[in-house]
Amino acid sequence: MSERGTRLYFAYGSNLHPLRLGLRTPACEPLGTARLDGYRLCFHKRSDGDSSAKADAWRSGAADDVLHGVVYRMHDDEIPVLDGIEGLGAGGYELRTENVRLAGEPVCVFLYAARDSHIDTALRPYTWYRDLVWRGASWQGFPSTYVDAIRTVPAVVDADVHRHADNERLLNVMPHWQPQHGYRLP
Repeated sequence: MSERGTRLYFAYGSNLHPLRLGLRTPACEPLGTARLDGYRLCFHKRSDGDSSAKADAWRSGAADDVLHGVVYRMHDDEIPVLDGIEGLGAGGYELRTENVRLAGEPVCVFLYAARDSHIDTALRPYTWYRDLVWRGASWQGFPSTYVDAIRTVPAVVDADVHRHADNERLLNVMPHWQPQHGYRLP
């Protein structure tokens, strides 16, 4: 299903909503929702940039754990941009390759997972970050119990009022955004 010069990316955190990812990598193409069995969504990845918790695809191995996500077709020239934003390597994420089911068919995807050195269960995400994940999960139509579990993750208010305001602006647009609007904020 991947075209030449592209790779398939499994987004499960703040990039669930196409507007969020499209503002970062405009050539991305959402292909549909998928699930990754044996994984759990956790908010325990330490961000070295702002010292808050970010989302992690934590491999539990438990048969009843499911990580919901979206498969995007990413152009090769935008993957380094995404690697930098996500903090690949020294920033705490590593790449994993997994198989997910997309429209009933198995597809090979890459995803970002927290390195052990960057897991800190005492940290909390910022409210705006948690809400990016929650709004994305809701927009994608994930099961209500999954969406509600994200919405109720304990979070803290970001002391950086400018970063908080920038992300609130995005959050306010997300519920009403449609693909024909393109990847821009009004």
